[in-house]
Amino acid sequence: ELSSGINAEYGDFFVSMASNVVYAEKVQAEVDMTETNDIEIEEALGQIKNNDASLATCCFNNVQMDAETVDSVTSAMVRNTSVTKLEMCNCGVTDSAIEGFITLLQSNTTLQSLSLETNKIAGKFLVKLVQSLDTNETLKELRIANQYYSTGVGDEMAIAKALEKNTSLCKFSLNWKNGGSRNTADRFIMRNNDIARKKRQGLA
Repeated sequence: ELSSGINAEYGDFFVSMASNVVYAEKVQAEVDMTETNDIEIEEALGQIKNNDASLATCCFNNVQMDAETVDSVTSAMVRNTSVTKLEMCNCGVTDSAIEGFITLLQSNTTLQSLSLETNKIAGKFLVKLVQSLDTNETLKELRIANQYYSTGVGDEMAIAKALEKNTSLCKFSLNWKNGGSRNTADRFIMRNNDIARKKRQGLA
């Protein structure tokens, strides 16, 4: 039985569950790739490194970065306890940066939302990223849709399986092609939303 009052956003769809009815509709792209971002990278990096309490959301969207800069961001975030939302969509992030994000997700216990949509991360590295969440209990949202490279069926099956081990993620985006994998992932995201609801109500 589906619980009333839970909303879960994942895959390419927004699914609302109420009165035991499930319906889906296409969601709009999270990031406008034409929007100019005037963020000063070095200044933002300094704030992250210095654990500036005023920096809760750090948005690098649409700022092209070389590998060294991406690594600087992930390294600085490992010990940061202020940033709860990190957005790096359309930044030119590639496979070589994934180890840094994995270390970040395995070490940081403050970050709640990570967006890496519209980059150049291959399927097998997306798998590794999601697998790294098996011990993460604080990330609530992960967006990895709209990559330059398409994910294969095997990658999607591995991603869906990896999601089973995480109980904190309530929002997840990926351009699913395999319906079975998407349904499996949907089930785990709905489970996590139910866990979060019970915690809010003091039932867990």
